[in-house]
Amino acid sequence: MDIFDSAIRRKGDLAGVFEHDDTEGPANATAYFYLYEAHDEVVGRIIGAIHIRSGAWAITEADIAVQWDNDERRVGLFVFGTLSAAFDAATGAIRHGLPARNSLVLRSNR
Repeated sequence: MDIFDSAIRRKGDLAGVFEHDDTEGPANATAYFYLYEAHDEVVGRIIGAIHIRSGAWAITEADIAVQWDNDERRVGLFVFGTLSAAFDAATGAIRHGLPARNSLVLRSNR
């Protein structure tokens, strides 16, 4: 099953996007988290990409959430309610495989 989730910053300039593509079958599935430029809610070029996983993965749309922090500086990917990857829009930092004690203050609403 293909899964897609995204969140656009209130300014409308950046979007965090999760994409899980299994059109070639579960064994060839890929999942990525992207930071995109956005213009009036239209997605532009990719600024950053984090490879999340390849191969079969038992997830549904309900298992994924993309959210900005309160200051809209960082956007995070939550998988099964746990912060798994993040982009810092101010510094360009990329985080992947974040431990639960990480200093990023992003919380899933799901």
